[in-house]
Amino acid sequence: QCVDDSVRAELETKIAQCEDDDHKVKEKLSDANKDYHASFHPRWGQMFVAGYQDSRFGYFVKNYACLYTSKATNLGLASTSRAFRTAGELLP
Repeated sequence: QCVDDSVRAELETKIAQCEDDDHKVKEKLSDANKDYHASFHPRWGQMFVAGYQDSRFGYFVKNYACLYTSKATNLGLASTSRAFRTAGELLP
């Protein structure tokens, strides 16, 4: 054996402590994640993102948010073939 019993016992104790700490951290992260998701609508959740990407709804809001009108019925006057496109965003 390369390691005597006292060193082996000390290493096993440290490994057990690390595993215990790892479990505690994962438990805290899980609780924080549940609290975070509970802060959104119970059925719809986050409407603008799905995971790390924009949701389909978020995509349309982002691309068409520059379209303003005093009344939604004003859009009824626009042609159905009219495409509302945003200008490309420039980096500063």
